[in-house]
Amino acid sequence: MTAHPRRFLPVFSIGLALAIVLALAGPARAVATPAGDVIGKLNGAFLQVMQNAATLGYEGRYKQLEPVVADAFDFTLMSRVAMGGQWQNLTDAQKQTLVDTFRRYSTATYAARLDGFKDQRFEILGEEQKAQNTVLVKNQIASASGDPIRIDYLLRPDQGQLKIIDVYLKGSISQLSVYRSEFIDVMGSRGFDGLIQTLDQRIADMSKGEAPAAQ
Repeated sequence: MTAHPRRFLPVFSIGLALAIVLALAGPARAVATPAGDVIGKLNGAFLQVMQNAATLGYEGRYKQLEPVVADAFDFTLMSRVAMGGQWQNLTDAQKQTLVDTFRRYSTATYAARLDGFKDQRFEILGEEQKAQNTVLVKNQIASASGDPIRIDYLLRPDQGQLKIIDVYLKGSISQLSVYRSEFIDVMGSRGFDGLIQTLDQRIADMSKGEAPAAQ
């Protein structure tokens, strides 16, 4: 039995993607920190793309975001966690294919969603040390037209560099948990090749201006 295509969530849910699109008029931080700098750099890239979205088009936005997203996120760790126990059953080539596809999928989602700019601001509220040498960067999106929206980032050192390993919407909804549930579901019904084909199809759809289906 194949997985229903509408059940497979995008790398960032529609709610999270729209929240990001509302946001990024520049990070505001009282004190610079390594974790805050990572998020500030990411949001600076988002802002630049949003301000030039129409001129850049999808392909231009993708090209501009690709190195920034690759540098900010630890897609190897995220892929391993998202696959759960299935990860150890993959060949080295399959693991690399998944990591590369996951990265392209994330970049495509941002390129598709960050297609305009409104005058809101992204604020870093503080940081909290978490288990296993991770740090949670707390953020909110402030808007004159509504209540602030929380989007937090969990970072972990990777070869001396802090990288994002999870994103939390409203302070509690783990996107990595969403990935894990969906990846395992598709793997169970369609296998590894089916998972890669599903991601590749969604990337192709986004490049044509077709938003990923919501659940």
